[in-house]
This record gives sequence, C-alpha cells and structure tokens, in this order.
Amino acid sequence: MLNYKRKVISFFIFITIFELLLFRSFLSINTCFAQESNELDVKNFTIITPKVAEGMIVADIDFRGNSRTSDDVIENNLELEENEPFTSEKLRISMQNLKNLQVFSKIDVTLFLDDKNRLIILFDIEEKWTLLPYFLAGSGGGTSYLVLGLYETNFIGRLYTFNFTYGCKNSNCSTFVYFRNPSVLGSPFNIVSYLTKEHNVYHVYNHDRDILGTFSNQRDMINLFTDLKITPSFFIGLGFLYLNNYISEDGIISSDAENNKNRKYDVPASTSSLALETRLTLGKINYDGLKSDGLSYVTIIDSTLQGYPSKEDNYTSVNSTLLYYKSNFDFGIIPLPKYTVFALRSNISATSSDVTSQQFFVGGLDKIRGFYDGEFSGKYSWFSNFELRVPSLVTEYIALQHAFFSDVGYAADTFPGIFNKFTGVSVGTGIRILPLKINRVALRFDYAYTLNPFNTFGFNFGLLQFF
Repeated sequence: MLNYKRKVISFFIFITIFELLLFRSFLSINTCFAQESNELDVKNFTIITPKVAEGMIVADIDFRGNSRTSDDVIENNLELEENEPFTSEKLRISMQNLKNLQVFSKIDVTLFLDDKNRLIILFDIEEKWTLLPYFLAGSGGGTSYLVLGLYETNFIGRLYTFNFTYGCKNSNCSTFVYFRNPSVLGSPFNIVSYLTKEHNVYHVYNHDRDILGTFSNQRDMINLFTDLKITPSFFIGLGFLYLNNYISEDGIISSDAENNKNRKYDVPASTSSLALETRLTLGKINYDGLKSDGLSYVTIIDSTLQGYPSKEDNYTSVNSTLLYYKSNFDFGIIPLPKYTVFALRSNISATSSDVTSQQFFVGGLDKIRGFYDGEFSGKYSWFSNFELRVPSLVTEYIALQHAFFSDVGYAADTFPGIFNKFTGVSVGTGIRILPLKINRVALRFDYAYTLNPFNTFGFNFGLLQFF
C-alpha cells in the first residue's frame, strides 16, 4: 500500500508539472495569436447603444483578453452571429451564457459602427485562473480526510474540465479521475467520463448510534455518459455505469472487526454489474460573480434491466436532485447586504437492491452536517440543505461570506420509513473565503449542531461550497 501511495503521489506531481508547462506554452501561443489576429483598431469607430444597433446586421464579432480561451469556444456560447440581425435580447443571453461558464472574472461588450457603417461587436474579457493543484486536509462527520488533487475547468482553452484526485478517508485511500467536454466538436452533445478506484469503510448504526456492523468496499467504477441539449433548460442523456464492489473486512480497525464477530454480523455480498443510465435535466442556474439564480432539477436512472443471473448483481436506482439559488435575498423585515444568496439543495433516491453496499448512506461529510459520515443507510434516502450566504467583505480579488444553514435527512429500507421521528436535523454556521480570480474555489469552514434525534456537534471543512 505504501508503494502504491508513493506511485500515486509521484504521478500527481508529474501531472501537475506537465500541465503547468503545457498551460504556459499554450498561454504563450495563444497570446501570440491574440496579438497577431485579435487586435481590432477601434480608434476611428463610433460607439453606439444596443437600442441604436437593434435590427442591424452584425458584420464582425471580435474578442480581446482571451489569451487562453479559444475564440471559437466563446462563439459557440453566443446567441449573436455574424451576418445575422442584432437584438438586445440576443446580447443579454450571450452575456449570461459567458458568465455561466464561470471562467471569466470580467466581461464587457462595446458596439461600434466602423468607417463603412457596419456593426462591430467587441467583447473585452478577463480570464480567471482555472488550473488548481490542491492539497486539502480536514474532517467532518467523524471522518478525517487527506486529499491531493489537480482541478482544471478550462483545459487547453477548450472549457474541458479535468479533475484528478487522490484522497484518503482515515487510512483507506481512493483515486478519482473526471473529464468533461461540454460541447463535442461544437455540437449540442457533451461527454463525461468518471473513473474511480475507491476504498471506503461503512458502518451500519442503530437508532442509539451503536455500530451494528462494519464492512469495507473496494469499488471500481466507470461512468460514461453524454447529454443532448434540447434547449438551454432541457437536456436528455444516455450512458452506462459499471460497478465492481468487493466487500470484505480489509481496512477496518480491529475493534470494528471484533464488534462484527460479537454481533455475528455478515458483511454484504460482493457485486459486479453494468447498468444502462438515463438522465434528465430541467431548468438552469445563472451565475454572475457572487450571484447565483435559478432552479435546476436532475434525475438519473441506472438499471441492469435484470440482465444478470445473480439477484445481488441486478438493481434499478433513481437519484433526483433539485437546486435553487436566489441572489440579493431579503427577508423583507431584516435588510441584508447586497449579494446575499439563499441556496437550497434537495435529494431523494431509491434502489431496488437488497445488498447494503448498493444502498444509500447519508451523513455528515457531504450531506447532513453534524452527524457521522454515512450514519443513516437504507434502500431509500432523502436530504435537504438550506443555506443563507451573507457577504461581509467583497473586493475585486476576494469575498468573505458568512453562512447560516440547516440540514435535514434520513435513510431507511422502506419509503414511509424515511419520514419518521429519527430524521436527522442540524443547524449551524460557517465561513466561506472566495478568491474571485480563481474559478469556483471557496475555502469552507462549518460548525453544525444536531437538533434531532440527539444533540451533538461537528465540524466540516472543504475547498468548495457545500453545494
């Protein structure tokens, strides 16, 4: 295991250095091209308003400041097109589409009439730093973790997302690789691949928080899917999910192994399956600096279609998540600072599998703060998170948010059972430090106090917003 860890860490260092060099060379090449082809001399042009430009034919769309992001990638996100009529609505949608990419810290647009009375549109862009090698240590829900990672959301200037993570929860380590192409060859199709090699330890608890049993899951996962954009608020997707769950007591501590023996706990069966995946996305979240607004609903169905002779390998699962954000939120009675955001996440999931390792575990690390990680488990689960993010400092480079939150949720083996007196409820507060020139990073520190079904507390840390 030690040699494996050394190899992974060495690979992480190699990939970091390689991409930094690649990024530097690509930046130099792009800057050279920008200087040669993107410099538009507008000294003798006349600035006009969108109202004046309404209905005019767009002669040229130009970009300035995008030293890394390719022109054609930006153009693919515009409603405006050359040789087509200009409208203020197309300009508004184009600006919002660029903001939603979250790789630009500033986007300004100017409309010109050139010396031939043709309409010229110039986008002046400032790019965020998107390459993030990171090291993170923390805890939450009774679990400590150590993470090394490399996260890039504008890989080679094509808006590709690449994430490599090597992390250990307690003493058990996992590797994750994620890649997303948001528009294959400029088409309305994206493609996503997600590969993991995980080693996690799960506890099964009773209502008194006694551990009924412990097992280790060494899971290999391959998830590959594509989404087709029907409209900006309607996507349908298709893919597959391969899972290989090797269940044992490897990696669990001696006291848990002794507890399994005393309670005569049998670990779940190992499973291996390939499932068809269908996806539906409705709604859209709009971003603008600290502001987030909109509603998004995603449901994912995975099914083996009863294609395996072994009952343990067959399953159908449904996972549905709702996100809602409202910027400049105000109670009406209590005035709140500008950029205050109300955020909501709700999830409900179900599976047909009777194998514990194929079921849902919800708890303190990433779903219900203040509780043990994976404290509630079963075939059905739900959870909701409510956050009010109130800024106290906003500058050009950094923002400080104070979060006030409540989390609620549970898991059980029957659908009615997930709504009962044992439902987990917690409240808390936290701090977010957001470097505004770095994409999507939010240093997060949360303290949660549980209100039901018992009273305790927990800390939670992270490199991103909780959701």
